[in-house]
Amino acid sequence: MFLSRPLFFLALFALLGELILTSEIPFSYRFLLLFFLVFLSLFLLEQKKNRLLFCSLLCLTLFMLNFYSVNHRYGAERENIGYILPLQAVLRGKVLYIEEQEKKWKIILDSCIADTALEKKNSSLQKKEKYQKRNDLHFQKLMLYFPKESAGDDSMPLLLPGQICSVKGHFLELNPATNEGEFSLTRYYKGEGISGVFQANTIELIQGESSPFAKELFTLKQSLGNRISSLYPEETAAFLKSLFLGERSGITLSEKSLYQSAGISHILAISGLHLSLLGEFFYRLLRKAKISSLLSSLITSFFLFSYFLFTGSSHSAFRALFMLFLRFAAIQLGKGKDLLSQLSFALLFLLWLNPLSLYSVGMQCSFFTLFVFFLLEERPGKTVRKKKEKVLSKICKKHKLALSKHPSVLLKFPSFLSKLIPCFLSTLPHRLQGSFLFYLALLPLFSLIQFSFPLYAPLLNLFLLPLLPFFFLLGAFSILLSYLPEQDFLLLRLLSISSRFLVNRLFQLFHLFMEKSLALPFSRIPLGKMQVLSVILYFLVLYLLFFFPKTKTFFSERMSFFFGQMNCFSEQKNFFFKALKGRLLRPCLCRVYRIFLSLLLSLGFLLSLPLYLPKPPKELEIAALDVGQGDGFVLRKGNLVFTIDNGSTSKNLFPEQIFFPYCKAKRIQHIDYALLTHCDRDHISGIQALLEKNPSIDLSHLILPASALEDHRYDLLKRLAYNHGADIFYWQKGNELVFSEQGICLPTKVNALAENSTMAENSTMAENSTMAENHATTKKEWSGTKGHQLYIRCFYPNDSSHIEEANAHSIGCLLTYGHFRMLFTGDMPKEAEEALLENCREAEVSPVVDVLKLAHHGSKTSSCPSFLSETQAKFALFSYGKKNRYGHPHKNTVENCQKYCLFPLETAKLGEILIKTNGEQFEITAPQA
Repeated sequence: MFLSRPLFFLALFALLGELILTSEIPFSYRFLLLFFLVFLSLFLLEQKKNRLLFCSLLCLTLFMLNFYSVNHRYGAERENIGYILPLQAVLRGKVLYIEEQEKKWKIILDSCIADTALEKKNSSLQKKEKYQKRNDLHFQKLMLYFPKESAGDDSMPLLLPGQICSVKGHFLELNPATNEGEFSLTRYYKGEGISGVFQANTIELIQGESSPFAKELFTLKQSLGNRISSLYPEETAAFLKSLFLGERSGITLSEKSLYQSAGISHILAISGLHLSLLGEFFYRLLRKAKISSLLSSLITSFFLFSYFLFTGSSHSAFRALFMLFLRFAAIQLGKGKDLLSQLSFALLFLLWLNPLSLYSVGMQCSFFTLFVFFLLEERPGKTVRKKKEKVLSKICKKHKLALSKHPSVLLKFPSFLSKLIPCFLSTLPHRLQGSFLFYLALLPLFSLIQFSFPLYAPLLNLFLLPLLPFFFLLGAFSILLSYLPEQDFLLLRLLSISSRFLVNRLFQLFHLFMEKSLALPFSRIPLGKMQVLSVILYFLVLYLLFFFPKTKTFFSERMSFFFGQMNCFSEQKNFFFKALKGRLLRPCLCRVYRIFLSLLLSLGFLLSLPLYLPKPPKELEIAALDVGQGDGFVLRKGNLVFTIDNGSTSKNLFPEQIFFPYCKAKRIQHIDYALLTHCDRDHISGIQALLEKNPSIDLSHLILPASALEDHRYDLLKRLAYNHGADIFYWQKGNELVFSEQGICLPTKVNALAENSTMAENSTMAENSTMAENHATTKKEWSGTKGHQLYIRCFYPNDSSHIEEANAHSIGCLLTYGHFRMLFTGDMPKEAEEALLENCREAEVSPVVDVLKLAHHGSKTSSCPSFLSETQAKFALFSYGKKNRYGHPHKNTVENCQKYCLFPLETAKLGEILIKTNGEQFEITAPQA
């Protein structure tokens, strides 16, 4: 199948070469890719394809060299940005693309030169290495943002693609993804070939020469955008701008989330699907107008290329455009349609022009989807499927031709249906199986990108994608009518109103379908983020069961053996079984057997899906999330999920961009306990957002400090928890939770003092104090761990008395799991730390720990020397944001940690910090560092 397509092997060798040089892929996986490359080479050598092997190895060498040079240049550009990041700079470059957004202009510059020497250059200074590192720096492509308020009325010139401008401003720091599930902005920009983002203060036009073609395109785009905004409501206008112009800036985050949750977010971008539909429609329209095939191909190619430049030139659109060009060329040359060769040629062309497009998620999804579609076309049974599809199309074409010539053929419509329906039903199982296998093959893609699978997305695409051409036609028709003097013609006015009415109704229909699909049970199946080895194993099993030709042969042999045994039995025992030798019963039974076998394989594969998905950790796993300026911990053991704090003040979208994606990547749908040390926003924003607007994650118990019972600062949290259905516990010294080896909460004396908020009265708190005193008699039993049970015990605050300073009533709790111990301190000041140590002495519990979470992000008001001395921790965990305005961590705190030999673990430097322990030993890693 593949040996007859040499372009496939050329593209495969080029792709493998680039993947082997990709530093983001672990070395062990790159070694597997190298092993696979050697295997392919030996396979071609065995098949005596020496010429193909030579060309493939040559292609491999050239593409590896090209990728290395471009990647090296990109790394040098990123390093140069690091040198001039805090400095004001002058940037000069050529405009590639410009887009007007709500509050700013988005501009892409090409062939840029950056200079931080704002004054006149000194020739002697230019020879110094420091000067060379900061001036006359070259960049291939940069993203530029220019706020509209900085432009004023006349200061912002109308920039056009092809013009050269000079910009003053500074570079923005691009932070990589530092948590599991977090979107990587740096990787996105790398896939687009953009090495940096520049914030402009002023813009000056240097050379105003631009091609008339670029000027007309830009002017038309601005005009169409303004026209759409004036014709339609805000939401409909944003959708149409995305559909026609490729501008997604007007679509709100909630709207994007709705489309993504429903599984049809691809219709919001000018993707390969849009360009393919538009190209097919335009070409067929020209052919219907009796225009020659050559002229129709040329006109369609020019139209699609203009539209490609018009909408921003995405990678998936480039793939579709290039494949359409190849198809038109094949039509003119009289060649057949070979999807795999076209796809391979497009991949080769794109990787050579922009090797870094390998990092683009859009490019990966586009090519992978087309490759899966090709494999489905080539799976076993291709000849039979094509024969049935050919018969079906022949019947439809014959009836359509007869109907156009003889209208009286309607009298023969019943006979037409009698031929059409059986033929359609015979092809239906193959189509259903193809759709089923298509989405099975895309399952890992959903897992790696969205961490969940929208179960009703296939049906939603089946209903909504056919409506896209109507959106195009009605939207274009309404825009065209708006340019005509409709006030002079009543008919034009009616047509304009009716077309806009239909577009609005179609948009509402889209929303209705999406909302209804998400309201259905099991609308989203949580997948989590699959590991690379699980993905490889998944595709291997999928290929062997449904695509490997010998699998069908194996089961056919078993079926022949089964019938042979039945025939032998019929000759000896019963005459009835001789009917199996006939031509009627045996083929029917064979077909039933094949259908049953397909259903059995499909069901078995579906039941095996949990084997490939991420599983809950058997031992204790503590994740310290990089939340920026704040605290966030997720504890997991078996099915138990226990969170401590989770909030941020430096990242406004922390819940949507970090906390919720992390939960989805880890397949966390239920949080058993959420402990909030105190009410500061940098500790509660994630849990508060979960209670407000994320019904997909359930929270059973909320733990607050004891003083929160009468503190009005906690009223909103308590009300949200009540509406969510979560029980509220109030903790003071002596409170404890004990979990079994399976992560099940065990009943304890002290556990009973956590009362529901609906019963929280003064008598409750008095009872809590009494039970805390009683617990002191069982202190020796608690201090010795029972096996590998998990203990979380509170040692501060002392009681429920009101403390005005929120930091001063932070919950201080000790986690014990086997021989591993960790202390969580919230934002406790020095006085609270001393009180916590005193409570440990009273309970005769040792404060010595392995890991200490430093209070108040390493502030000078916490982590006093006596506290660090008594805890004797090996590691000090700092949770703070880069370049925070509070100066965390304080110099004195860092010096004290060095004095007492605490190894620092800083989320701002390492990102997410993961602590794994089996109760005897523990390991600390930073997965995203």
